[in-house]
Amino acid sequence: MMIYLKRLRCTCKLWHNLFKDKRFARKHSRKASRQSLILMLKNFGLSSMSINLHRVSPIEVTGELNLIDSHSSLESLDHYRNYQNCHSSDGLLLCVNNGMESSMEDNTRLVVWNPCTGQTKWIQHRTMGYICTYALGSYQDNKSGNKSYKILSRIYDDQEFEIYEINSNSWRILDVTVDSYMSIQNVSLKGKTYWFARDEKEKLLLFLICFDYTTERFERLCLPYPHPYHGYQNEYLSVVREEKLSVLLQRELTSKIEIWVTNKIGETKVLSWIKFVAVDLTPEFRFGINFLVDEEKKVLVCTQNIVLNGKNMVYIVGEDNKVREVAFEDEFKPFLFYYVPTLTQIHQGYD
Repeated sequence: MMIYLKRLRCTCKLWHNLFKDKRFARKHSRKASRQSLILMLKNFGLSSMSINLHRVSPIEVTGELNLIDSHSSLESLDHYRNYQNCHSSDGLLLCVNNGMESSMEDNTRLVVWNPCTGQTKWIQHRTMGYICTYALGSYQDNKSGNKSYKILSRIYDDQEFEIYEINSNSWRILDVTVDSYMSIQNVSLKGKTYWFARDEKEKLLLFLICFDYTTERFERLCLPYPHPYHGYQNEYLSVVREEKLSVLLQRELTSKIEIWVTNKIGETKVLSWIKFVAVDLTPEFRFGINFLVDEEKKVLVCTQNIVLNGKNMVYIVGEDNKVREVAFEDEFKPFLFYYVPTLTQIHQGYD
């Protein structure tokens, strides 16, 4: 339903102006069905995918979404398609460009993008030569009663945090301490952001840590079973539509991987896990940076972050545990994620 509403924007000026009306957007966002799309990064945009194991080619490209930079004369926007620099939260995406303008200055630019409406907000973040990782999350604004967004910045391999409030267009240092080492990869769900983490004081046990954008504090969460960090050769996080977390765990010296899925986040205070699938793969096979779980179709989709013969590979595992390979041209990036369209308006103002 949300996709069809978006198409009306181009029909006339009246519909275009309605999309800028926050009351209209909130009303129809609540009523529209929550249709999940599978998106894959591509040069100059995103491609939506459909999966059907009964087809000869089980993955079909069904549409395109393009990011337009009206503030830059860059010949290519490929900087914003790096799979490590794209984050999703409640229908909005955060894309990052760590472009170096000179050898002395790191001029990082970020864009918050609503692919459904095409609206963007470009943000400048100077980090004085430090490499930062970013996360996007949301919270309920008590003054307006609307959902608002924040960006969390962390200096790579450090515990220094900054936070950007989109409504106030301002950065500030976050006074918070984390007594664990956080991974680079993160996912956002129900406004919060999640990472893998490990604690040196607890024999390198691996666990999850999440950041609450309302309280601006971190919380530690358990994995399906405790295990030393160095006991894994692969561990990845993913979101199941907009309801659950899932983890991919592969222990050292084994070709078997396990996919675990949580209960619905937010329904109870207790986090529980159910094993979705266990697949035994050849030792030469290595998963890439991310994966997706479709509980209804009982399908696992994952990527390998190395290019084979000029192709990016996507792997699909069905109920029969057979692995199907699909090759994409190198213009596609090995990054898949669920996206739920929204008419949420991005606060503009001036930086």
